[in-house]
Amino acid sequence: MIYAFWILLSTWLVCSGWVLSLLKELNAGGYIISMLLFGVLILVLLRKGIGTGFFKPFYPWRKLFRRFRRPFPLIFLLYLLLNLLGGALYAPTNYDAICYRLPRILHWWSEGQWHWIGGWNERMDYSATGMEWLMAPILILFKTDRPLFLINLISYALLPGMIYTAFTGLGIARRVAWCWMWILPTAYCFVFQAGSIGNDCLAAVYLLAAVVFAMRAVRTSSWSDAALSLLAAALMTGTKACNLPLLLPLAFVMIPLWRILFLKPYSTLILCIVAVAISFLPNAASNSIHTGDWSGDPFNKEKMKLSSPIAGIAGNSLQALLGAVAPPLLPNAKSLSHKTEQLITGTPLRGIREHFPRLGLWLGEMPSEEGAGIGVGITLLVLMSIMGGVFLGFGGIISKKAMIFGTLAWVALTVFMAKMGSESIARLIAPYYIVIMIPLLVLRCQGRVIRSRFWNSIAVVCMLMAAVPLLLSPGRPLLPVNFMISYLVNFPSMTGISERMQRVYSVYGSRSDSLTEVRDQLPFGTKTIGFAGSGNESEYSFWKPFPGRQVKDLKPVEGKIADLKGVDVVLGSEMGLDDRYHMKASEFAARIEGKILWQGKVDTMASREPMMWYVIVPSSGRYFIKDKS
Repeated sequence: MIYAFWILLSTWLVCSGWVLSLLKELNAGGYIISMLLFGVLILVLLRKGIGTGFFKPFYPWRKLFRRFRRPFPLIFLLYLLLNLLGGALYAPTNYDAICYRLPRILHWWSEGQWHWIGGWNERMDYSATGMEWLMAPILILFKTDRPLFLINLISYALLPGMIYTAFTGLGIARRVAWCWMWILPTAYCFVFQAGSIGNDCLAAVYLLAAVVFAMRAVRTSSWSDAALSLLAAALMTGTKACNLPLLLPLAFVMIPLWRILFLKPYSTLILCIVAVAISFLPNAASNSIHTGDWSGDPFNKEKMKLSSPIAGIAGNSLQALLGAVAPPLLPNAKSLSHKTEQLITGTPLRGIREHFPRLGLWLGEMPSEEGAGIGVGITLLVLMSIMGGVFLGFGGIISKKAMIFGTLAWVALTVFMAKMGSESIARLIAPYYIVIMIPLLVLRCQGRVIRSRFWNSIAVVCMLMAAVPLLLSPGRPLLPVNFMISYLVNFPSMTGISERMQRVYSVYGSRSDSLTEVRDQLPFGTKTIGFAGSGNESEYSFWKPFPGRQVKDLKPVEGKIADLKGVDVVLGSEMGLDDRYHMKASEFAARIEGKILWQGKVDTMASREPMMWYVIVPSSGRYFIKDKS
């Protein structure tokens, strides 16, 4: 089955990244050899009769065509095609990826191996690397970031089948599972990351795959299925550390696998080594070695570790609730966000803010891949399903296994909310949304609820709620937004909206290479750049074209300016120089006996004013020219 192929490919790519790093061959040649070996592995498996269904289609073409004539599958197909179009037309704009995930790959590539970068942006070191090892071969082999969205697009295409197989395997009624297999992927968080390079929703496929293969292994006593389940669980944790609590519900379905795995002790030993390599454990180990803490943030600089579980659960619940009621469009989002922020400073929520520094109750004009939660459409449908159960009578549960699994998923979510405090919780819990739905869907009454024509009609409307913001997405607009803005300018009452739209679309339109203007000021032939931006400013633009230049992060050493040996030019922002050295550009240039070659304001974020950037030539650089005087 195609699910097994995806797990094997993901495992191979993650392992390849680590192995090539050990050999110091993290380059195009190393990946070409790696992929050839993977092809040989697949041929060997097929020759032995293992996984003969990998490349078979799920259905005959005629049956597949008939399936997508029905409303639910057709809406999912619409979102899949729109994301394919958006991903093909536009370069990636995901903030986290551009800020530190893509740059860290370029650092590894430049050294031929994974290494602890030790830069000012510490997220480049301590964050999980699962998604990066999937992106690295594409970036290195094709020398462009344009195809990277295909990773999430493929995962999104697999999501409905994964949901159906996992739900029915747990005991949920087939008809209920069939409806929700199409509904859940239309949640904002899944729709907006399907054409993106975010790494939140990728783990949902690994989570469901671990459930699917675990249950099939128990049913058939298959060692290979048990192995795939273990690998999928490891990949889930390797994608993002915040998925670690989901091991609790997975343990419930995976514990019986030990009897099967022990039938082949030597193979199981190798399997465990591979599972450890693709999990979060290598990152936890490197974090412990370099920082003394498995998370990589021993002093809680990011303010994400919470000391009060009650404040964490309360604050995160409020943020998740906002993500669950976010409408498709909200023109007055700024004023509403101001009112919700006032709630934090008032009683009794003021006490929550004291223990939850990053608590943020705000809404955007439309959902975005950086912050979208489940969305108002799915929330309304869940509420309708609950009300339907109230009126029809819940009728008990149809599977104790599913109820236990779903309950443990809620426990896992509670643990996560109690320990971690982030303003992006609605996005971070994307994989949790699917499994916490299980206690509702396992109720006997849901079989009758979904038969209602009224419920089905509302479901179609709710599923379509993500269509408008997806078409208008600032990062990948599929409608003529410039024409719309020029039309709105003609109406004085819409001036504020048109100006806001113009600014947002302008910033997002250049976000994938936001510092092009600064890069264009570099002297011809520049090879090594010293980067001195803030922790939220990206060095990504300065690596282009790939492979060309090398970027060296100028992190202060004991409060002093880093060694500039071999650095041709220093590129820094007003905020970055102040954060790192508490200096202005002129002071920094004087300290290194250099010169400011260029300065100018660059607009990189829609939420703040344009920032001043500087091109500074150090006295040790080959482009420094002394004054004749």
